[in-house]
Parts: sequence; C-alpha cells; structure tokens
Amino acid sequence: MTRRDLTHITFVLDRSGSMTSIKAATIESFNAFLNSQKALPGCATMTLVQFDYAYELLANMQPLEAIPELDLETFVPRGSTALLDAIGRAIAETGEALSKLPEADRPGTVIFVTLTDGEENSSLHFDMATINQQISHQRSVYQWQFVFLAANQDAIATAANLGIGAGQALRFASDPEKVAATFNIMNAQMKKIRAAKMSNDDEDNPLLSEIEFTDAMRILADE
Repeated sequence: MTRRDLTHITFVLDRSGSMTSIKAATIESFNAFLNSQKALPGCATMTLVQFDYAYELLANMQPLEAIPELDLETFVPRGSTALLDAIGRAIAETGEALSKLPEADRPGTVIFVTLTDGEENSSLHFDMATINQQISHQRSVYQWQFVFLAANQDAIATAANLGIGAGQALRFASDPEKVAATFNIMNAQMKKIRAAKMSNDDEDNPLLSEIEFTDAMRILADE
C-alpha cells in the first residue's frame, strides 16, 4: 500500500522565449507556491523541470524542503517550445523513479503539472498521440492527476488532445496579475488535496482528493 501522507509533484515549467514578458511574475509566483506547499502538514516531494528547445531537470524526486526557489539566474526564458518532448520525458522519468521505490514508500498522490504560455513548435521525440497514450495510462493504472495551465491558446482543447480532462485545464492571461492568480489557484487545489489525505476526509468525499477548476477560478485566471 502506498503512503497516504506523501504527495509527489512533477512540475514542468515553460522557459521558452515568449515567457520573457512574465519572467518576474513566474519566478515570484512559483516561489510563493513552493513556500506555501512547504509549510503544509504531511510530506511531499517534487520533480522540477524547465524547458524550451532543451530539457533541464532542476530537481528529481527531492523532498519539498530541499527544492530551491527560482531566481533570475535559474529561470532564463529563451528559445522555442518543445512542449511534447518535455511532457513525455518527464512522465517517463517520474514513472521510472517511482517504480524503483518499494510500494510502501511510494506517494499515495501524484500530481503532474505543466505550465506553458505557448503552443508546441519544436519537439523531435514525442508526438501528441504518444503523450495521450502516456497520460491515459498513468491516469487509469496509477491514478496520477494531470494539470494543464496554458496561456495564448484554448487550454481545454489542447489538454483534451493530450489526454487531460477539461476540469484539470486552466487558461490564464499572459500578464503578471493573472500568472499570480493561476499559481494561487493551483496552490489552493493542492492544499485541499493534501489536507484531505491527512485527515482522511476524502474517504467520505472523494472530490476532495481531485483537482477541479471551477468557472470562478477561470475568471480569476483569464478575465
């Protein structure tokens, strides 16, 4: 049996050139999200990836307390958007790392978050159909939760192509205020899940252990 008190977060963060206009907001908002999650009861680990045309693993299955904040030197927007390659590789590497753990040490909850402000334009190794298969497998077999946060596109439509449900897709406006709102929404959703797991409240109300974006949240992020 896996650990109810342990959550793993894989966060795949776009650092392509178009993120320049929201660079400072992304750094500030990610750090606020990170520090809020660190302060919660229970245990959590994180795999942190940033990508453009290349893939950079900043942290691999590290305790949340050990994850450093982003800064102007570690988050530098550049290049194109190899979105599918980043998602596909991060799924594979997270799955491999978890498979090496004894079942009793595996997280009871796995949340895979992708944040991007642009559409796929330069992947070489993964296509949409392959990503859809990966995500569908991890959702159905291992109950991973996938979240897609996206600007400058129809986030729900793109998420559907990836194999992610509409309730777990959120479009945000590409400006500092909405970036902050998006991270706040994501933070609140993870707080809800982690609290429910610690208190066992999700046994009576399974919705407490699931990410679900509401219309009100969509307005905060995009209007």
